[in-house]
Amino acid sequence: MQVGRTDAYKRFTFLFLVAGFLVRPRACAEINPLLKEMEAAPLVLAGETILPSPDATPIPDGVIVIESGKITAFGRSGAVVPPSNAATLDCRGDTIVAGFWNCHVHFTERKWMDAAHLPAEQLARDLQQMLTRQGFTAVVDEGSVLPNTLSLRQRIEAGEVPGPRIVTAGIPLFPKDGIPWYVTESLPPDVVKQLYVPASAEEAIRDVDKNLAGGADLVKLFLVTGVRENGRIVLRNMDARIVLAAITEAHRLGKLVVVHPSNINGVELALAGHVDILGHTIQDPENWTPAVVSRLIAAHVSLIPTLTLFGPTGNFSRVVGEVKSYTDAGGQVLFGTDVGFLTDYQSLSREFSYLGESGLTLPQLLETLTTAPAGRFGHEGQTSRIAVGADADLVILHGTPSEGPRILTQVAYTDLTYQN
Repeated sequence: MQVGRTDAYKRFTFLFLVAGFLVRPRACAEINPLLKEMEAAPLVLAGETILPSPDATPIPDGVIVIESGKITAFGRSGAVVPPSNAATLDCRGDTIVAGFWNCHVHFTERKWMDAAHLPAEQLARDLQQMLTRQGFTAVVDEGSVLPNTLSLRQRIEAGEVPGPRIVTAGIPLFPKDGIPWYVTESLPPDVVKQLYVPASAEEAIRDVDKNLAGGADLVKLFLVTGVRENGRIVLRNMDARIVLAAITEAHRLGKLVVVHPSNINGVELALAGHVDILGHTIQDPENWTPAVVSRLIAAHVSLIPTLTLFGPTGNFSRVVGEVKSYTDAGGQVLFGTDVGFLTDYQSLSREFSYLGESGLTLPQLLETLTTAPAGRFGHEGQTSRIAVGADADLVILHGTPSEGPRILTQVAYTDLTYQN
């Protein structure tokens, strides 16, 4: 699965990242002239520590050369000869890594509606606040109004709006009579009517086909949901035959399936249906046993924890323990925050500290943000590493790797965005 992007878009993306992530007055003063120079000349990032990939040895006093949105050379200063016409940005004291993936986002807030016609400046500002200022250069939208999200993606790809590459699940499938209360009470009624609620395996296949034919890149299923009934929340499970039919059809078409499990019943439905990705940990950690972990790993299921969604609650330490048990057993974890559903953007940086509490080291966290999701979603080598020929989707962090996982929250950004 590849998302087409023009060279002009790639150039524009990196211009925005540089403009968006550098904070020191010295650097900010240098940015505007550089933006103009980069249209006609290569860019050299000089003096930084380079972390080419999660398992690579850091390169001190590094140099990265970027031309037309691609990395054309990198290495230690003195070992790389920059082009004579290159503009240079001093990055001493910084660390540069591949751009981050956020594997659980939603473009469902009202501000995204009518993305085809909203002012480009407004979309750029909102994308920066929600995603790019935190270092996210690629995102997986796990449920939104598909035509609207495709309009947003098209404007980004055309270079009209600076923003991340978007992989989208489009419109999710819900259990019969099981659209969650927080969906029915937050989305406009006309949007709720568009949601897929298959009552049979045949309807599930039809809904999957329609969603993918409409431009979705993967499929999202809500396996267990909560609905309001007589003043209380009642759980609804998706029928196992519908789950299997939807997942089988998605796989037949070469697409991944991510699910909202809620609890152990959802995990069992996911395993029976041969799902690819759990979009959350579960709310009943007492049922997250070593046997369940072993079965999930044997089925090659990836886990997106979204710990910030659960914490802090009474049993939060046990929810964190779910992630630790999964990584300790060798399971694949992908970074995701459920931003868009959760709208306090700045607080979502807690996901890094929560994952650190689960025992993930800096290399492991960086893997959840780069190589693991890029490989899972079909972009291995394109965005996940600093390598010659790779897209220059980069994050500039203030500090050095010796600071450990907290450096990942120190994205050196400013409110300055791309300016002519």
